[in-house]
This record gives sequence, C-alpha cells and structure tokens, in this order.
Amino acid sequence: MKVGIDARLLERKMTGIGRYVFNLVKNIPDCGGENEYVLFTYGGLDKERFPGTKVVSTLNFLPRGIFQKFISPLWMNFILPRFLRREKVDVFFSPNHVLPFLRGKAKNVVVILDLFNLVDSQFHSFLYRSYVGFTLPNSIKKSAAIITISEASKRDIVKFFKVPEDKIKVIYLAAEEKFKPRSLNEDEKKKLREKYHLPDRFILYVGVIEERKNIAGILKIADSVFQRTNIPTVLVGRVGHGGKKYTEEMENRRSVLYRGFVEEKDLPLLYNLSSAFVFPSWYEGFGIPPLEAMQSGVPVVASNTSSLPEVIGDGGITLPPDDYAGFADALEKILKDGDFHSHLVEQGLLQAARFSFKKAACETAAVFNRMKET
Repeated sequence: MKVGIDARLLERKMTGIGRYVFNLVKNIPDCGGENEYVLFTYGGLDKERFPGTKVVSTLNFLPRGIFQKFISPLWMNFILPRFLRREKVDVFFSPNHVLPFLRGKAKNVVVILDLFNLVDSQFHSFLYRSYVGFTLPNSIKKSAAIITISEASKRDIVKFFKVPEDKIKVIYLAAEEKFKPRSLNEDEKKKLREKYHLPDRFILYVGVIEERKNIAGILKIADSVFQRTNIPTVLVGRVGHGGKKYTEEMENRRSVLYRGFVEEKDLPLLYNLSSAFVFPSWYEGFGIPPLEAMQSGVPVVASNTSSLPEVIGDGGITLPPDDYAGFADALEKILKDGDFHSHLVEQGLLQAARFSFKKAACETAAVFNRMKET
C-alpha cells in the first residue's frame, strides 16, 4: 500500500507540528509491513534525512516565505491531487487536518490536534477561526479515519461534530530523545547563562507567549514566588495572538525575564539549568513542553485542564489554571525542599517514559493498515 504524506512542514523552521511530522516520518518506515511512504513537498527535502521514503517535489521554483502561505490552498486543491494520482497513492495523510475539497481515489487520514477554537474562541484571531471553520468540516466529512493526540481532544471532536468514536484514534505524542537529564559542568552553565543573561536559579516556561497559555497567570505566579524566594521566572517562546502586551509588561518586572526564541540546540540545556517548570495553560491538545521538562528531570507544576492530566499523570503537580496561590505554594516547596524536588524528578521521569515517537509512529502505521480493510 502506498501512503502519501503532506510533508511541507519539514521545509520550514521547526514548530510543534513540524517536529511531530519529522519524528513520525523518521520512525514509521521501521514499523514493519509493506507500506511505501511518499513525502509531498514544495521544493524537496534531503532524502538522506528520511531513509525508507520517497520525496516528491511539486513546486521546485516556488520562493520561500509568505508566498508559500498564499499558495497553500491552491496547492492543496489543484496541485497535490494531480501528484496523488500520478503516484497512485492509496492513503493520504494530512498532519494538520486540511484536505482537498474534491474527493479523490485515495482514502484520507487526518490529524486534528485540538478544537480549542471552538471550546473558547476568545483566544484565537478572527482569521484563524475563519480558516479552521472553513476547512475542518470538509476534512471530517472526507476522512476515513481521524487521529487525535489526547482523550480530551477526542471528547471535543465527538461533542462538536458528532463523529462516531470508533472513527477516532488517540495516539499520544512524545518528547524528542534529546530532552534528558544532563550533568552540565560549570563551564557549560556559565556559557549558557551569559548567552541568555540567566540567573543562577530560575523557574522556566516554554511555549508561545499568547493569552491561551495564561501568561497573565504566569506573571502573577512569578511575582508571588519572587517575593518569597527572590528566584525569577524565565519565559521562552515566540509571541503569538495577544502576546505583545505581555512582553511589554515583562520589561517592568524583576520577577520575570523574557528570552524570546532560543536556539534549538540550547533548549534541552535550558531545561536542565532550570529549577522547576511552570505551565498554567488554559487548554492544551497535548502539552509537549511539560513532557519535555519531565523527561529532562525537571519538576513540573501545570494545569489540571484538558489533556494535561493525561500527559502529566503522577509525574508532576496539577492545579486549576487560576489557582495562582496554589501554583506559587507548589513552586516554593520545590525550590526549598530538596527531598520534594527529588521525588518529583523521579516521578516525572517515570511518567515521561510512557511516551515515545516510535510507539506513536507504529500506532499511526496501524491506522493506515486498517484502510486496506475498509
């Protein structure tokens, strides 16, 4: 069976979904079976990075940047279908839920990460809500199977779109192997602190700086913890919807330090340099950063909403996202109580070991294989 994959995200600077696609494509050829995997891109990829797959370039001449976003609907509906027919693809896999509007011969498998745009629309721009509102119903209708990344997201899909539960498969994500406990020597610590202007001890947040991540709550928590311990909170991530006002507010605080988008190679080290991880997000389809923190041996305090209890389990502390006093109390205890800190590190490592991209890839391959029977 020939499986086609929309692999355009692999051509861009890696984001959360891009890393998901990268690790899926890297692992899925090793899952056994006789499937052939074809990666459809704009300009092509280094084939040596993805052994066991075929890379098909569809628009080699296309310039990178904003023009790619402009042409994306045309590519999906007019260019991609021609290549799917040419390659005789049996199953088409869309990792970001979008499908062509005209039905082709291939059976479709789509990934729906979450439905937060429907759960609470105030945290998304009008343009994003309009885009998802236009594309998502078509994808649900034309898909033979839906993959989502948590039981919480599955419940939302069933609730909002009345999709039969047996059409939806929950496949958990994972943290990459580079996130692990590391014994940094003093020279490594010094270089990292100087590069990002970091104090000796700090609490870490990794994620988009936007309203749905409850950045306002992080500021309140950081203020409280700083008053008690003199230890600040460092925020890392790009600015998203409604986030600019928070970066401006951080400039006037001693309790928080905003460090923007750190280099990919430095992020695993930054986790290891931190003393605790905070994540009071209002909603997550899965929640990769808390998992990266646990896998790195960092104590986690996070929300008890949406998918986060599934990801964190007994590996960290979960609280209501608006329980700012509770967050501050938990973080203070982690910072001051060495035994409690060590206990959470141990529990977090055990919980993180439950997730792997190899497992996710093989469960995804099993979904493709079931398409032979339908």
